[in-house]
Amino acid sequence: MALVLQVSGALAKDAQNAVLAEVKGDVLLFQGDRYLPVKAGQRVSDGDRLMIMEGAEVKVVFDSGCEVTWKGAKIVDIDVKSCPTLAGLWIPCMGGAGGGADDVAIILTQIAGSVLVKRDGQYHTAKEGEVLHHGDELKVDGKAEVNYKGACSRVYEGSKTVMIDENTCPIAVLKEVKGEVLVDAGQGFQPAAEGLKLKHGAKVKVPEKSHVKISYFNGCDEAWDGLKTVGIDADKCPLVAAAPVGNCTPAIFGNQTAFDVITFVGTGVVLGIIPGRDDPSPPPPPISP
Repeated sequence: MALVLQVSGALAKDAQNAVLAEVKGDVLLFQGDRYLPVKAGQRVSDGDRLMIMEGAEVKVVFDSGCEVTWKGAKIVDIDVKSCPTLAGLWIPCMGGAGGGADDVAIILTQIAGSVLVKRDGQYHTAKEGEVLHHGDELKVDGKAEVNYKGACSRVYEGSKTVMIDENTCPIAVLKEVKGEVLVDAGQGFQPAAEGLKLKHGAKVKVPEKSHVKISYFNGCDEAWDGLKTVGIDADKCPLVAAAPVGNCTPAIFGNQTAFDVITFVGTGVVLGIIPGRDDPSPPPPPISP
């Protein structure tokens, strides 16, 4: 029995090959079927997946001596063989771009008091780190914080019932507003000014002799002159430019650098290296297909 315990302990020690030396902000570790908050000093293993929220930072030190620091927002897999250039798996651009559905989930990040989730007509007790789905009903008697695919977080306090909506976060912003422009975000058309952020499904009315530019966070821009009423929908906007890097966390894959070309096609990320480029100036925008 002592021998068995000794072997098991050795296996457990070998499996955990790194420590989270520093943790700032919200960093979650996927365990089982949900994400759970982590703390500095926690041991992790190859294959563990970390979700680093916007504004957060984590430093991982491997037992081999290699170390790497990631800043949000991204999802990364622990892999000692790839240290220190581990791939960023998910790079949200204000909700406009990312990986597969499993990589850009809606996460219940914090709970205080009583929080229930109603799905398929049945309630269950909510858990911190639980993945929520569009259409879930959240019954809150206390406090709940929900992160929507890394694009934004919402805090619901008090006694209320909230419907989880995947379109909660803005996906575009008004720019170059000339003349009068009206926006209906669900409560009727109201005058709008430059800088207003827009959610999916909002409507923009451009009267005669007015002009507006709609800049989507996935890199697409639209310009409209009156008379028109436009629905906000990133999927219907023709992709004509590279995504604005200032709105995104740069993706570093393998030995690529932050000066690699980053373009967005649909909801995916396409990276291409510029051969022989060593200077720190930003690359020219790619030619649209």
